[in-house]
Amino acid sequence: MKRNLFLLLTSIVLLTWACTPKVTEETTKKEEPKAETPPPPKENLSPCPTFDLKDPIVEDYVLCGDLIEKKDYEKAYPLWKKVYDVAPAADGKRSTMYVWGIAIFRDRYEKEKDPTLKKEHAQQVMTLYDEMLECYPKNKGDAYARKAFDLYYVFPEQGTDQEKYNLFKKAIDIDGIKTQSFVLNPFTALLRDLYDAKKINMAEAQKYANMVSKILNHGLNTTKGSTLQNFKIVESYAPVRLAEFESEKGFYSCDYYKNKYVPLFEEDKTDCDVIESVYSSLRWGNCPEVDAKLAEIKAAWNATCKPKPTTADPTKPNPTTGPSCRDLVLEGKINEAIDCLKKGYDKATDNNKKAQYAYAIASLYYGKKRKYSTAREWANKALNAKPGWGKPYLLIGNMYASSGPLCGPGTGWDSQVVLWPAFDMWYKAKKDPDSAAKAQKQLNKYYQYLP
Repeated sequence: MKRNLFLLLTSIVLLTWACTPKVTEETTKKEEPKAETPPPPKENLSPCPTFDLKDPIVEDYVLCGDLIEKKDYEKAYPLWKKVYDVAPAADGKRSTMYVWGIAIFRDRYEKEKDPTLKKEHAQQVMTLYDEMLECYPKNKGDAYARKAFDLYYVFPEQGTDQEKYNLFKKAIDIDGIKTQSFVLNPFTALLRDLYDAKKINMAEAQKYANMVSKILNHGLNTTKGSTLQNFKIVESYAPVRLAEFESEKGFYSCDYYKNKYVPLFEEDKTDCDVIESVYSSLRWGNCPEVDAKLAEIKAAWNATCKPKPTTADPTKPNPTTGPSCRDLVLEGKINEAIDCLKKGYDKATDNNKKAQYAYAIASLYYGKKRKYSTAREWANKALNAKPGWGKPYLLIGNMYASSGPLCGPGTGWDSQVVLWPAFDMWYKAKKDPDSAAKAQKQLNKYYQYLP
């Protein structure tokens, strides 16, 4: 270690010598005076106490760094405290003393059993974050992000959801498109939860939902290696949570719905379930009837899926067959459609029709309202009325699969175990010949993600 310190100090001396203006050799000739070179600008160092590289305490700083790297936090603490008491900003160029101190007290917090001492360690971490923000204002975005992350995952009792959200928001406002990946998942969860609690309005939620999408796309397209892998983990969670905002009419624009759902139609232009779902999604997203793509999808519906006219007047609602409910679905009037379908379900005496109503309600609660538990309840009602029907099993399986990110970090064991009940549902759906092909498609798609 002393040898490493000697090499470090020798390098500093040599570097200092190399950067010092050289003294020219004396000559017998008289040279013309040269214009003075302006001195180099002073470094923008931290305003907080620092050490000089000639200070003996530098040795303690180096030794502390070695121990921190080895995660030997208890041995590192006396050295850290000695340096921190006189030079909390280290050399004025880097916030290592705060980073090391946070690591030391976080380690103590995790190992401590006494609630009082545990709270003191957590408060010490928060104090160090606040000092870091004061002493290294140029790194505020990173400091806000890390403080919020620790509050969210490590010290949740130290702050409210609103306080954590505000810190994450400050980090995003400062760092913009270059915000670090670890911010996005917890921030997205808080964004959705606080919006549901009516603590932030739609305009703010729209602004930051859009920012999360931009940061994620930027990270996926511009990073490599482990940084890219981190953004891919975010990709498996944040977009799922942001999609929940689709339940709020007017939250996303027509272009959002076209970009997301039209590719599903392009993939299969003859599947009536797909056609109906895509068309109603675009109408829910306020796409105008004159939109060319919407017109194409409607033409496909009319050609392939539109029910044949009956003797009853097709322009009037019919509570028995429910054509008016379907019209409401197609036009994106989801709340009205659900009310209509529930009335049809209550009045239906034929179990087959009752199952059709229940399945349609389940599909809307899942696909449009994003209320999974309610959707599963109605899917089970459909199965009670029509046992062995494949479509409700397919729907429940899809719900389990899409719940993976909500049950864990997006990848790994916690998120993958929800595929087990999903597979169980899809295997049941395969027993129905009408659903077998779609069930097998889902099985093929998700098999690679099994733990």
